[in-house]
Amino acid sequence: MSLPRLALTALPFLALAFGANPALAHTGHEHGLVAGFLHPLMGADHVAAMVAIGLWAASLGWQRGWLPPVGFLVGMAGGIALGLAGGIGLGFGVVETAVAGSLIVLGAMLAMAQPFRPALALPLVLVAGLVHGLAHGGEIASAALPTALGMLAGSALLHGFGAALGVASARYAGALRFGGAAIAGFGALLLLG
Repeated sequence: MSLPRLALTALPFLALAFGANPALAHTGHEHGLVAGFLHPLMGADHVAAMVAIGLWAASLGWQRGWLPPVGFLVGMAGGIALGLAGGIGLGFGVVETAVAGSLIVLGAMLAMAQPFRPALALPLVLVAGLVHGLAHGGEIASAALPTALGMLAGSALLHGFGAALGVASARYAGALRFGGAAIAGFGALLLLG
């Protein structure tokens, strides 16, 4: 890949890493459908995870590409429900560590650019969705259902963005690996920071 093409491919990933505040999605916020929709768009950790799922979906093609986003959203809905019910006894720091860890795992899966069997990959996606849902669900109390539905819709939009990015960058050799490595590296920075 030529240097200009590599730079062009890197721009969306760099924008993800540096365009949003990693902790912004975890501060106090408004509740309701619109606020819930905007919530996943406000934290770079959530944006990176959702886009990673979309990139992975694009790499699987039309026949199986729907599995990662649906699996993630199902896990996220379960995590939101657990968070609303008081969580599972994990502190916020543990959940944030798990969110960073999910970025490392998702990014590594993309960087390896290997077809993973659904029996292995779907549980990983469900767990990643679960921890992201726990992070979101622990923050909402009032207007819980509209806020949760908005969060799921915002996440689905980011999955679509990641899938479009994956399709657009598919012709560039190594773009998926580069994107995965960038996401995993961002997760490692969050884990260390």
